[in-house]
Amino acid sequence: MPAIQYPGVNHMIAQTAKFIKQLIQGDALPVYVIFREPAVVISYFEDFVKHRDAILQALGGSKPHLLFQFGWHRETQARAQEVAAEAAVVRRLCPEAELVFLCNSEREVALISGVGLRAEYCHQNAFLDERKYRIYDRPIKFDAIYLARITPFKRHHLALGVKSLRLIGDHSPQEAAYFAEVMRQFPHASWQRKVFSRFVSRAICEARCGLCLSAEEGAMFVSAEYLLSGRPLVSTRNLGGRDAFFEPAYAYIAQDSVESVRDGVEAMTRCALTPEEIRQRTIDKFRPHRGRLIAILQDICDRAGVQRDVAAEWPSYFTHKFGLRCFNGPWVRLTRILKRRK
Repeated sequence: MPAIQYPGVNHMIAQTAKFIKQLIQGDALPVYVIFREPAVVISYFEDFVKHRDAILQALGGSKPHLLFQFGWHRETQARAQEVAAEAAVVRRLCPEAELVFLCNSEREVALISGVGLRAEYCHQNAFLDERKYRIYDRPIKFDAIYLARITPFKRHHLALGVKSLRLIGDHSPQEAAYFAEVMRQFPHASWQRKVFSRFVSRAICEARCGLCLSAEEGAMFVSAEYLLSGRPLVSTRNLGGRDAFFEPAYAYIAQDSVESVRDGVEAMTRCALTPEEIRQRTIDKFRPHRGRLIAILQDICDRAGVQRDVAAEWPSYFTHKFGLRCFNGPWVRLTRILKRRK
């Protein structure tokens, strides 16, 4: 099947979306304001570090409670030490700040706690808004779909044994050579540069299963997006914690070989669970992680002397991915942003 490419149209759409996003965000910093009283914000730690001085300045004289997610795993001692070093800078600049690290695996919790920081097992994928994903009754066109950026750490070559495959993912200019190599390796695959978020489930539901082939990264949102769309998946072993919501019944753990991934796809095309069962089991696994965050927030409010029923207010402050590294619309951006001070 020939690759699908519409570079001119895709570029125009991407540039338009970027313009609209910039217009709405303006001087917005990469944090999401959960509460203003007490001051509680959430950010990816990597983004916070990059904009640290501007964020602390924007928070002003308040005692900030800083919740952090990780965009890339911290499941090694060296990476945990890097976090500790950066956290020490934050504490020196803002001694009154409270730092809480929301981790994607128990190992990450142990390592971050081991360097003297507060760490909680509170997986980022549990904060996908399940209402954005649906099960669509669509004709099956592919045995597998791999929704991933075309970049070396995604290890596309492990899918070479999958005969009917859909690839969705863009690449940076620096990765052009790798992209060309992948296209040469997969002349039989259908490739699409991008699918907008509202159409993700439709694309997933046209395949029998999803693929997760990296050896290490972050929590990999798409691993849960496959499941929320009712599709089983094939994953390699990895660092990053994406397996937190997996069950053997709908998640095949393959070895790092073409043959094993191929066998996994064949096994998952015969998954005995219905799409509805896969989706519901995944949502059920989200609840403890959401409950932990609610408990953290309730404790912060109680200690600050602010009367608030955090669990009851959940719908008022929760949004998809907490608005981080995604576009959630004007109302979220205008009511929950932290703006850079001039």
